[in-house]
Amino acid sequence: MFDNLKKSVEKLNKINPKSLLTGFVQSQRVHSKDYHELLNVDTELEFIADNRRLEAMVSAEIKADFPDISESSLELLTDATMHLIRKKQLQATDDIVFK
Repeated sequence: MFDNLKKSVEKLNKINPKSLLTGFVQSQRVHSKDYHELLNVDTELEFIADNRRLEAMVSAEIKADFPDISESSLELLTDATMHLIRKKQLQATDDIVFK
């Protein structure tokens, strides 16, 4: 009954603490890099700025096509167009496999 426990204790005693610590530190570097990228605000701000630029372009194009459009209709058409664009982007990325 205690044979398995003795074997486990022997295995633990054979582990080199320096190599264990080195492995842990290397894994933490990878995790902290991913975490830093997750918290990187610059990428998110660029994404928001790109969306606003695209929305402004769509709005300007709709104004050019329909010069007498009311402001509420313009907002509605812009939102609908942006929704369709985002939907197509999501559909295009459905086939991408993330590793």
